[in-house]
Amino acid sequence: MKTNISSIFNLQSSIIMALGVIMLTACRQESDDVLNYAHQDEMAFSKAESSYAAKFDVMWNGLNANYALWDYEAEHGLNWDKVYEQFRPRFVALDSSKTAVTDKQLKALLDSVIAPLHDGHLAVQLKNHATGKYVSSGPGVLRLARERLDEYQTIASTELDLNYYAKNGLLKECITKSSYTIQTVAKESLKYIDAVVTRLEAVPESERTPAQNDTLAIYSPIGRELSSALSLTLVDENQKAIEKYNIIAYKYQYLHIPYLEPIDPVINEYGLDITYALFNDNIAYLKFDGFKLSAYLEQEFIDDVFGGCSDATKALIKEVGDVWRAWFNAIQQHQKAGDLGGVIIDVRSNGGGFLNDAKFVLGALRQADESGGFHDCDARFKRGSGRFDYSPVMPQIMPVLSEEHVTVTAPVVVLCNCLSVSMAEHTSYGVKLFDNGTLVGTRTFGGFSALSDEATYSANYAGFVGVMNVTPVFCYVPQEVAYMLSENSKGDKVVEGYGIEPDIEVALDDEAFESTGKDNQLDRALKYIRTGN
Repeated sequence: MKTNISSIFNLQSSIIMALGVIMLTACRQESDDVLNYAHQDEMAFSKAESSYAAKFDVMWNGLNANYALWDYEAEHGLNWDKVYEQFRPRFVALDSSKTAVTDKQLKALLDSVIAPLHDGHLAVQLKNHATGKYVSSGPGVLRLARERLDEYQTIASTELDLNYYAKNGLLKECITKSSYTIQTVAKESLKYIDAVVTRLEAVPESERTPAQNDTLAIYSPIGRELSSALSLTLVDENQKAIEKYNIIAYKYQYLHIPYLEPIDPVINEYGLDITYALFNDNIAYLKFDGFKLSAYLEQEFIDDVFGGCSDATKALIKEVGDVWRAWFNAIQQHQKAGDLGGVIIDVRSNGGGFLNDAKFVLGALRQADESGGFHDCDARFKRGSGRFDYSPVMPQIMPVLSEEHVTVTAPVVVLCNCLSVSMAEHTSYGVKLFDNGTLVGTRTFGGFSALSDEATYSANYAGFVGVMNVTPVFCYVPQEVAYMLSENSKGDKVVEGYGIEPDIEVALDDEAFESTGKDNQLDRALKYIRTGN
């Protein structure tokens, strides 16, 4: 499926919304004191409301005090002080512009500042006070567009269709469930509406019945209204999109249009598409589009995320959780019986999420070691406002499932691609540490370091720089740099901006996938499990 280049930058929005953050700063020209950019501190943001140079100052200082990779950037030739000297005059020049600064101009300048950085999670948002709109940039998506555009353009939808395998007798069972985000329900409703409108418009007007004309008159505007609501999600206006969508759903509920039903806003934020399948030879497959499993499987997370939700939402939570349970039970049953062929975990185009989810994925296949989990990587944290105020490098331990389970000795394969980010990358790397583990696909995104959801300062200088879509500057900054336990082909243990390399590299045959549903990356994983090569 070919994808327009502009959609790459929609990835930025999902990265900003999905994963975690950090915070800020030292005022470069005035003092070394830390300013609080965490929320809407008037002292920090007041000038930035009407000055591009002031926006640059907040961004530069915020990153200077909180970004975790300055020594790595220096090793790769970047001097942050020279960035200040080079780019601040250009932002000052925008303040003197005799014509209104366009969003395109501001974004291009922001891209130039951010592009050389390596952290895959980093994202910066500036408000263009001339237009009232926000522009965003992140080095990860810029690097993907610059270096791996061809691969990105041939990535198929994350909605894997297993009908090809079922109809060809290659699949024993399959269970799939979606917790229905606005993107899912609106798109499915639009498919139905468009089909109805297309069918009726094909009938000559002189031959249409009064009922057909009435249906056409009603359905045509619904499609336009839904498209308008859906378009808001492309510019991070998800809350407004849900409100607009729900008004449409209530307004037209008497028509009983498939999928056109009100949705809970919390489901939109924590929505999850998940699939379990059991292939021939008892190969257990799991695919999910985000690491949000804890919100469906662990009571503490369920209460925190979905507390006070409707009965319908509670039922949906259980149904999504049941899909994971079917996968886990199949593995346990066949491992104990001695006939488990293998396990496939598909994190292609998975944007990451809860670290706690590790226990439900790789942690459900093994026992804890002496650390109480398993040693996944090492990490160093940001521990002060000085540019190089870092902690020592320390082991990072991923949790394993506390529920009684047997260790999987059959082959374990993780499938990944260039849009496997964050926890999807930890899973991709984690499987390479298994004696029976193999990574198949293409190199991951390059956003390996962890984030924090702290909104104010913590011991690790982690939190938000500003408030997304509110303050004139918002920065999304990691709290640490993570190190692999062994070097990659470039000789680095830091994989930010590069990613995790697969053991078996396989590019997706998009044409075959789109035309038949045949997935050559999945097929390669199945072949490896069955043959060992």
